[in-house]
Amino acid sequence: MINALKLSDGFRRNFVREVILPLMAILLLTFAGAGMGLFWGTSLTNNEARDQQQRMIEASFAQSLSEHLRQLRSLTRWSPLADQLALAHPDQSWLTQNVGGWLYDMFDHQLVILLDRDNQLVNVWRNGQPVPDKRVGPYLHEMLQSPLVLSSDVAAGPADRADFVRIGQRAAALAVGDISSTKQAGRYRLVSIKFLDDGYLRNLSDRSQLRQLHFSDTEPAGKTKARYLLNSQQGNPVGYLSWQPDKPGAQMLRTIGPSTLLSVMLITLLCLFMVRRIWTSSLKLSQSLLQLGASEAQAQHLAFHDVLTGLPNRSLVEDRLTQALALAGRHDQRVALLLLDLDRFKNINDTYGHHAGDEMIMEVARRLNDIVRASDTVGRIGGDEFIIVMPDVENIGQVQSLANRIIARLSEPYQWVGSELWVGVSVGLALAPKDGIDRLELMRKADIALYEAKNHGRGQYRQFEKVMDESLRTRQQMAADLRQALVKWDGLAVWYQPLMDISGQRVVGLEALLRWHHAERGDVSPGDFIAIAEETGMIIPLGEWVLREACKTALRLPDIVVAVNVSPVQFRASNFVERIVEIVREEGADPTQMELEITEGVLIEDEHEARNSIIALREAGFRIALDDFGTGYSSLNYLSTFPVDKIKIDRSFTQSLGVAQNSTAIVESVVRLGHAMGLTVTAEGVETEGQKNALADAGCNQLQGYLFSHAVPFEEIEKMV
Repeated sequence: MINALKLSDGFRRNFVREVILPLMAILLLTFAGAGMGLFWGTSLTNNEARDQQQRMIEASFAQSLSEHLRQLRSLTRWSPLADQLALAHPDQSWLTQNVGGWLYDMFDHQLVILLDRDNQLVNVWRNGQPVPDKRVGPYLHEMLQSPLVLSSDVAAGPADRADFVRIGQRAAALAVGDISSTKQAGRYRLVSIKFLDDGYLRNLSDRSQLRQLHFSDTEPAGKTKARYLLNSQQGNPVGYLSWQPDKPGAQMLRTIGPSTLLSVMLITLLCLFMVRRIWTSSLKLSQSLLQLGASEAQAQHLAFHDVLTGLPNRSLVEDRLTQALALAGRHDQRVALLLLDLDRFKNINDTYGHHAGDEMIMEVARRLNDIVRASDTVGRIGGDEFIIVMPDVENIGQVQSLANRIIARLSEPYQWVGSELWVGVSVGLALAPKDGIDRLELMRKADIALYEAKNHGRGQYRQFEKVMDESLRTRQQMAADLRQALVKWDGLAVWYQPLMDISGQRVVGLEALLRWHHAERGDVSPGDFIAIAEETGMIIPLGEWVLREACKTALRLPDIVVAVNVSPVQFRASNFVERIVEIVREEGADPTQMELEITEGVLIEDEHEARNSIIALREAGFRIALDDFGTGYSSLNYLSTFPVDKIKIDRSFTQSLGVAQNSTAIVESVVRLGHAMGLTVTAEGVETEGQKNALADAGCNQLQGYLFSHAVPFEEIEKMV
């Protein structure tokens, strides 16, 4: 393969040097000659056309000035005007109609001024309408005192004149005419002004057949437009005119260009024909070799990199981790391994679609690359799982600082189609050689640390400790034992804790609570095995079994409401409502006698879907209670959003009665709020008579706690009822 590449390379070099380079020189000379000829001809033609257009501009302005003067003379030589002005009191409306209005309507004279023999203002018309108080402005008043307006020989008879002038910041065409009169010769003088505005230039453009005609005070920038400096008859600059010149050279180029190009192409084809077969064969061989090399490089890249983010994949990261561990062993260095898992990423996919999820994954990859050192390796090993290998770690504080920066950076909002999306990240880290020098062992311990981070609230990092490994093994064994207990419901039982009326003398309800007696461990706390059941999904069959047992209890105690706790995992199941209704119907229980207790964790994930489920359950007859009320950040908001029947004040508020300041006021406020919304209010965790009396004074409807009874088997509850 190497020899073939060298042979092909040498052949191509000789071919290029001996054939292609001389041929390219001939073609370049041919194209250069043809191009220079076309360029010279085009430029010459365009320059001549532009000069001609400039002469047309000059003639057009001279003609425009002459027409302006002729239009003014149509009045200054008009005897009825002279006769009207000879009167002691000329008719102003007649003058407006036949002087200012007529010149504006017929010829667009924007400003018309009538002066007496002392050059004092007699009348001023602007756009055909008389100007009150004859206000003309300082610049125009100065112009009226210029020689162009004042110079005339009364004895010689009327004298008309016109010129282009500057009036303040505007350019204008100004014409002056003495009104002839047999009675009072030279007594009045008429001044007419047409500003060089868009209308004036548009008429001039149509007359001269010029495109994009513009007027400016200063010389226009750019070289693509033609320009002309307009001067007054005294040689004073008035302004610049610019326009888009015609380019007949381009027409010439379109005419002779194809034939010239065809001639060049024929010469090129004749030259290329001589080497076509050799060149084609060489090119095909080169392309085949390049494609083979590119395919090998692409295949190698895909084998070791993630397709979506371009980050190293699991294989490449494991290889680099192995190398880092080997190097650390030789040089007595430390290596850190960080496993990252995004929090609540599934919600993004479910709500906004997988395309949004992919965009977020790519943004996470970019942010991680910005944070780490150049010597670190960032990889993606799963859907929303990332890994970082840190070689040559100086101290654990360096790793912890990186973990904190990662959590802060990835928790910042992500932009998606005008919306802000939020996720968090949990990080587990392990350090070699402290936690092991084997790659698999180090990854296992980092994964255990990640599990601890997610299990303790997410959005944080955990460093591996030996106790974590022991705790994980215990949880795994407990999960296996719980799964075995589910097969025959061995050791599982449903106990009940009563809900009392406010006097504490009458049982008004029961709360069904799951208990597990392990053959070796004894009684296992619900706080231990419920969390395991939720993580493994076993909470769904457990919850359904507890509901069936509660239905049987409700049938035996028809006057008592039986409450069942609903896990967030169970609530989010796709067919949760249908299963609840079906189980109660199969057991023959009355849904109105059943109460489902949910926590804020049920509502916070997807408020819209949760609300629909609660509405469906209430329509089926179930009562809904909001458990642990007051512990969530938005519990008050839930009362107005979700249609519940009862709120249960969390035991932390009950325990604080008589201990913490303002605890009584808080409980009273919650009770009043619940009653105002038509809800039943139950207080949990009542353990003393003082707490009971305080809750009674606050107006609670029901009480629950050890003061009345612990959770006990049904037989004892039956005696109590």
